[in-house]
Amino acid sequence: MTFTEAKNEFDSKYQFIKEYICFLPEHLTMGRKTNFQKKNGEHNEQYYKWQFLYSIVQSGLFIKDYIGTEVQFPKGNKSSAPIKLDAAIFDDVSWFEKYKDYHSNGNNESLDWLREHLLVALEFKKEDNKNIADVWDKQLKAYLNESRRSFCLGVLYDTERLYLFRKSNGMFVRFSEEFNVKGDNSKTKELSLHLPDSYFNLPNFENLLDWSAMQSFDRSKRKIEDLDIISGVHSTQINDAMSSILRRMTDVGMVNPIGFEILIQILSLKIFDEKRNEKNTKRFLDFYITDNEKNFKTLADDSLQNFIKRINSLRADASGTYYRILKDTPLNVKNENHVKILIEVVYQFQDYSFVRSHKTDLYQLVFYKFAPQFSKDNNAQFITPLPLIDFLVNIVNPRNGETVIDPTVGIADFLSVSYVNSNSKLDDNNIYGMDIDEQMVMLATLNMLLNGDGNAKIKAKAGHGSLLSKFDTKGDIIDLIPSMNKKGDWDNRPDTNELKKFDVVLTNPPFGEDRAFVPKDDKDLEMIQCYELWDLYSNNGEGEKKTKKQANKIDLGVVFLENAYRILNENGRIGIVLSNSIASIDSHRIARKWLMDNMRIVAIFDLPANVFAETGVNTSIIVAYKPQKNELEKLKEQNYQVFARDIQRIGYEVKTIKRVKFFSPVYKINYDNFEVEIDKDGRAMLDEDFTQTIADFKQWCLGQEKQLQDIFIKSK
Repeated sequence: MTFTEAKNEFDSKYQFIKEYICFLPEHLTMGRKTNFQKKNGEHNEQYYKWQFLYSIVQSGLFIKDYIGTEVQFPKGNKSSAPIKLDAAIFDDVSWFEKYKDYHSNGNNESLDWLREHLLVALEFKKEDNKNIADVWDKQLKAYLNESRRSFCLGVLYDTERLYLFRKSNGMFVRFSEEFNVKGDNSKTKELSLHLPDSYFNLPNFENLLDWSAMQSFDRSKRKIEDLDIISGVHSTQINDAMSSILRRMTDVGMVNPIGFEILIQILSLKIFDEKRNEKNTKRFLDFYITDNEKNFKTLADDSLQNFIKRINSLRADASGTYYRILKDTPLNVKNENHVKILIEVVYQFQDYSFVRSHKTDLYQLVFYKFAPQFSKDNNAQFITPLPLIDFLVNIVNPRNGETVIDPTVGIADFLSVSYVNSNSKLDDNNIYGMDIDEQMVMLATLNMLLNGDGNAKIKAKAGHGSLLSKFDTKGDIIDLIPSMNKKGDWDNRPDTNELKKFDVVLTNPPFGEDRAFVPKDDKDLEMIQCYELWDLYSNNGEGEKKTKKQANKIDLGVVFLENAYRILNENGRIGIVLSNSIASIDSHRIARKWLMDNMRIVAIFDLPANVFAETGVNTSIIVAYKPQKNELEKLKEQNYQVFARDIQRIGYEVKTIKRVKFFSPVYKINYDNFEVEIDKDGRAMLDEDFTQTIADFKQWCLGQEKQLQDIFIKSK
């Protein structure tokens, strides 16, 4: 049973009762009765106190034998009122005997024992308008100070809003690192106190004991479960780690393609090491470095050579599985600058798990941090925000057994999210991607290694990329033949090679007038003449005989739209992000008519201007599928419906810190009390329209043709 389930069970049993028999000791009393209602019938603080305690016990997070309520510790001199903890959790079941011994007999040794074994201090509130910062500064900090452990957890539960704090090595901060704006040095104003903890953040008894065991540890004897999970986009430690890596690369003059190839290879070793440990738990992790190894004087130092030997062995083991990333050897362990980068990356990431971390956090903190550094043309490449990716993947619904491609793959965010989110796991062998940038493809491959088994076919093709180059049925790259493949006639070939067709195309291609394609030479012209829309735009949609005037440019979004259509299987579907000018302005009526003549348009989603802060371009999402021609005509005759939604709220804003862009969450505010709203699991709710839009779209699908339902709302 989860905490949420236990909380719901408590509510179903006790929400209407006035009096409750306590199942935990209150001070020195067992079985005390307490009142659950105010005079007006509303639940009081006691209700939420026992709701929480019931939930942590019934969910198995803590055993009741370790818990007491209304626990009193002396304060200052004997005449001072005692410090009263609403509840306390100790690390030893004998706490109650010690507690009675102190309060009944005045035994100070028992008091000392209690302070040494106090593991969790808890405070409960009922929306009494007390400032969270005041409760933390004036109450919880004092409670945590009663513990003489190096670590103690503080819990504030305010009308189902959960806040977790910790005292560790004399520092007082939020338990979850993501809330501490300045890491362990954060003061009260830097603890993000407007954001509650999710109930999922509640540690259990064993976790706390492990956390509080502050003794030194041997990194050579660790397994993947011993590593910390990367949590929260504000994770200061990880941000600092990546900044340190980039500084080191700058210091040794390796902020260049070779330097980033080395970085990718090292990260692939980290992922391999973790995944190997998952499969073989008897083997310890090899991706670590000791202080002696790190502080080398020369490359000949024995300790450093031991480290290099361990990394070389790890690379040899990984090279077979991760051949596509490790086939080249830019990392030269006899080059001191390369070794310095290797040491820095291992040192900064050795205590964190990539495999176990939430992918959203990992993307924001790692992939999105490094991706701009890899980009050869920052104006042409921009990161697709994860909330948008999640939304589109949920709408398009890639399923087990289907083939998926992103022709402008970037860091493979659409592909990786499709893999993770598919109702029944997609097969790596059915995932394809292409990009013009070799280094972005390496990063994309790393992304897919993290999520899958490394068999996704992601390839780089310089020049025209996927506009000219296609996958064949064997997974190899073949080019269109301009003399034979004009105006979309792509299946006409002089050889036995067949173009591969896909079930799903998900892509966010370059778009907008400033991304228009202008043929610069005969090669460019030959390529673009393979597209029917180029011909239609050249002749104003009227055919060749109407005019001899040749178009001199075309929006790349239009070209990628046709490209997506041409590589689809029958009843295959697309989800594509485009400039909304294609869906609205008169100059693109040709593209709209062409799309309606060839595909069943399913949905159009208008997005606000701030989705892609780098471009400032207003964008839309077009979702469509490719029925048989006769079926499409029937649908058009029936005047089929299109789901349309203007999305206003996206749940984030783009911010820049230290010259790095990231997506900062924007939360939903309850304007009755001006607090962040929480969901059933205690999480802060993002201020976004995506979730409701997905639900509305799925409901709308139920009223459409069977083929559409089969594609968009059913799993295979």
